[in-house]
Amino acid sequence: MAEKSSRDLRLKRIFTGIVGQAILLFLWGFAGLVLLVISLHLNEIEAIPLKHGAAILLVLFGIVCFLLAKYRINAKKEKEFRYIQQIDHLAQLEEKISQRTRELDQRNRQLSGEITERLEAEAQLKQSNELLSGIVGTIEGIIYVVDFKTHEILFANDYLRNLFGFDPVGKKCHQLIHSAEDKPCMFCNNQRLLADAEKPLEPYQWEYQNPFNKKWYRAKDQAIRWSDGRFVKLEIAIDITEQKSIEHFLQEARRQAELAMGMRSRLVALVAHDLKSPFYSMTQMLKRILEREHFSHKIHRQFLENIVINGQRMLQMIDNLLSMDRLETGGLKLEKSFFNVHQMASEVVQNFINQAFDKAIRMKNSVPPEAEVYADRHLYFVVLNNLMSNAIKFSQRGGTVELYLPDSKRTMSVAVKDNGEGMSREYVENLFRSDIKTSSKGTKGETGSGLGLIFCNGIIEAHHGRILVESQKKVGTTIVLELPECSKVNLNCSAEEETQFTVS
Repeated sequence: MAEKSSRDLRLKRIFTGIVGQAILLFLWGFAGLVLLVISLHLNEIEAIPLKHGAAILLVLFGIVCFLLAKYRINAKKEKEFRYIQQIDHLAQLEEKISQRTRELDQRNRQLSGEITERLEAEAQLKQSNELLSGIVGTIEGIIYVVDFKTHEILFANDYLRNLFGFDPVGKKCHQLIHSAEDKPCMFCNNQRLLADAEKPLEPYQWEYQNPFNKKWYRAKDQAIRWSDGRFVKLEIAIDITEQKSIEHFLQEARRQAELAMGMRSRLVALVAHDLKSPFYSMTQMLKRILEREHFSHKIHRQFLENIVINGQRMLQMIDNLLSMDRLETGGLKLEKSFFNVHQMASEVVQNFINQAFDKAIRMKNSVPPEAEVYADRHLYFVVLNNLMSNAIKFSQRGGTVELYLPDSKRTMSVAVKDNGEGMSREYVENLFRSDIKTSSKGTKGETGSGLGLIFCNGIIEAHHGRILVESQKKVGTTIVLELPECSKVNLNCSAEEETQFTVS
């Protein structure tokens, strides 16, 4: 639209120039005609020689008019050309101004967006700072920031301000927090936090007792960048005075417990020795009497035999008590090795031939001849021996007791099974609890202390294993000894590997 208006304006000015030139030429022609008429009139009078002069004058006048007209036309053309150039230049300037205006508008929109984003970022930062200040204010501990060079406190949380009763910002840290001196503390750890090349090091943790309030603190110091770009020290210290008191109490309690444990072990050993010696002497003397003397009444021999049996049972109970005490106090060390569990099962069966014969019980060793177990041989034999004794004790006359592997894929599992009286679920749940009496008489009136299974469970747990019990009243009982799997390929079965045993 602007270009069309400019073109119309240029055409109008050209037309006006042409009209002006035509009027000027007409005036010049009219003037020449007047001069011609005058010259003719003078010629008629008497001035015939003037005729030629007038013609010459007219020609010169015409030439002058022509030159003036041409000059005028050229001047008009030059002016029009310059005007057209100015119009084009103005159009170009207008286009540049429009383009620049568009660029400025776009830049303004960008700036407006950036300003909006910055305002939102500042609002979020303010909100984050308020949230952080709220979180820091709720921490029950000392938090402050110190300049590395001047030791001036740059920031302190509410806990520290409340502790002092005033704002310590601007004060020297060693004058208020640690030593109340005019020089840095003897234990200042700034060199542990910042290297010479202004490179922060790993955070440093330490404990100290404040000389003013006598409280213990666990502090964590590290170098961070401050708002102006410099590195400063941030310290977070938590009050551990109560924890220190508890640790001191626990150390004292541990020491007292160790003393009590030592006294208990010595007492158990002393009592066991004092009990075992006379019982052993009595049973040996009674055995000698039974071997050499003849009794007129059979009942007298039976009395003595019962005394010997009970004495041996008491000796076994004392040995179990000693072994349990050593196991609990760590005095009983495991000496593990691979051994043939089939042969051990045969030895256990051999040990109970007489008891099984008295009750017409059939004992069966179904453990594969190649089966091996990695455990303490002596303690494992004690466990199998105890389980076999219980199986015979609670089996009816004519029953069966079997030793076997319940799972051929788990060579470290051995089971003892009987078809005797069995146990209820509640009885099984309390079977390994020392605070509940679970001892009961056997099918032939046999008695026990109730400590055998507890001792066996302690031995298996020391091997990082477990004892599984499946029992049903009037059906029988199956007890499985499960130990962590181990092979001869890796003879050094570590405790870490053994603790990987999972309970299914």
